[in-house]
Amino acid sequence: LFLPMVTAKDTPSPVHHQQRQQTHPSSLILEIKFRKSRKVMVSRLVLALTVLLAHCAIVVFAAPPNDRCVDAVFLEPFEPVDGDNTDANYDYINQGVCGPRSDRRALWYEIQGKGKVVTVYVCTNNEKITDYGVFHTCNTQQCVGAPPQQVEPANCDTGDANIFSFEAELGEDYFVHVRSDTLDPEGSNFTIWYTEPTDEPTMAPSESSMRYDAVSLVSIAISAVGCWLFGAAIM
Repeated sequence: LFLPMVTAKDTPSPVHHQQRQQTHPSSLILEIKFRKSRKVMVSRLVLALTVLLAHCAIVVFAAPPNDRCVDAVFLEPFEPVDGDNTDANYDYINQGVCGPRSDRRALWYEIQGKGKVVTVYVCTNNEKITDYGVFHTCNTQQCVGAPPQQVEPANCDTGDANIFSFEAELGEDYFVHVRSDTLDPEGSNFTIWYTEPTDEPTMAPSESSMRYDAVSLVSIAISAVGCWLFGAAIM
């Protein structure tokens, strides 16, 4: 048999074959850039979704601005103010302290005393039983008083209201704690206002004026005795 001689030149080199199978360097660079850009896009998408969810959570679950006593809304006499305690927090520290359901979710309102009798009115706009209590100081359990527990909603559209009156000392601050008597997701949408006499506040007599009055009485008494003695001497 005659076999053809195969020389080393005719045999494919393994190294040369391997080099022919390698990817072109430009393709590798493009692939690396694509992978990096994809990671960046995914990271940005995750960040955007996180920010969006956080924003939605803040908008939906944010408590009302007067959810705490120190942030109470200031009331003016004869000026109704609307409120909604649906997203307010429960005030467990006030449980059983100042009127019925004092530990329920509530909003706070402030009244400045003028030495007059203040009458507070609260009615509901969504047929929810709404109670309240009056505190003398924030972050304490100094209860001034509260109206009787409501068994039926005091609806605003029918002219009903939950009413409580108290003596508001001149210069003292009082805080009305308006809560919803419900465990439903929807709280009470209510209106609150207060009235007081329109005359000037009654001022307590000062110590100086009391001393002046005492001196005046003594002077009058001495003058009266002097006149009596003078009249008796003439007669």
